[in-house]
Amino acid sequence: MIIFDGNKLAQEREQRLKKKLERDFSRVKLVIAAILFQEDAGSRLYTRLKGEAAARLGIEYRVFDFSLSDEVEKIQTKLEELGKNPEITGIIIQKPSRNSWLRAQDEHFLKVVANQPDPRRFERDQYGSWWTKLTSYIDEQKDVDGLHPITIQQISDTTWQDMGKVLPATCQAVLNIFDEAFEQLSKELMLQETQKIFNGKYIIIGKSELLGIPLFYELKRQGRIVEIIASKELEDRMRSGQKLLDASVIVTATGRKGLITGEMVSENVVVIDVGEPQADVDFNSVSKKAIFITPVPGGVGPMTVISLLENCVKLASYI
Repeated sequence: MIIFDGNKLAQEREQRLKKKLERDFSRVKLVIAAILFQEDAGSRLYTRLKGEAAARLGIEYRVFDFSLSDEVEKIQTKLEELGKNPEITGIIIQKPSRNSWLRAQDEHFLKVVANQPDPRRFERDQYGSWWTKLTSYIDEQKDVDGLHPITIQQISDTTWQDMGKVLPATCQAVLNIFDEAFEQLSKELMLQETQKIFNGKYIIIGKSELLGIPLFYELKRQGRIVEIIASKELEDRMRSGQKLLDASVIVTATGRKGLITGEMVSENVVVIDVGEPQADVDFNSVSKKAIFITPVPGGVGPMTVISLLENCVKLASYI
């Protein structure tokens, strides 16, 4: 069983990217502009890590602070300004958690939520609407994290590469981890056994536009057998006894601690845990069955950081 070392691979990719920057962009200043909502602790941490990695590569990472209580129009003005600024290579909005967003809403909104037939669904829909509105103001050609609704649409209709776009960094990170898993497992197993695993069924748990949705469409584009599910479908699978036993590869990103346990998965499964701030996977039980597994922390996180910076270089190459 292989426990993936995300820090190690991210460092290796960072060194390769540094050489590319020195070779191809020695006279070009790459700049990422990041919108940060200060109330969200996770966003502050990820922004700091991305900024530190960017600095090591000579990429400028400019952070613009906002509050979750700010009017969308205020953030829109800044995004439009950044889009017009020729110095800016890429723009990212660091997505806050739904809980952080909810805590920032006024009393009137909270009363409206409480009076809904399904408060949780209403809250989720309002948060989603707020986020989609924000990301629609990102300049499409500077969409360094693949967040713009049109970028997501182009990923679903497989035209994103032709249109000079990049995949969301977390999605790209998972795809890069698949490549690494295939390479590492091919050294331990017969090639035919490794191919069988990666030609099997992929199950993605979580339907976010940062990971689940783009990963689903990209795997479909690659000709993979893939299913994307949310909590209801997982509950149905648990009741039926199907669990996740039909999956050769599982990618989970819900942030629900210990959601996936050993009795739910088959032997020799590849498990990619994108849960944050806590692991979706009960590592102790699942690792006894998995042939390859990513830890939290130290797995997908470092790979997402370097994938964002690689995206910035790709955007600069398209210009």
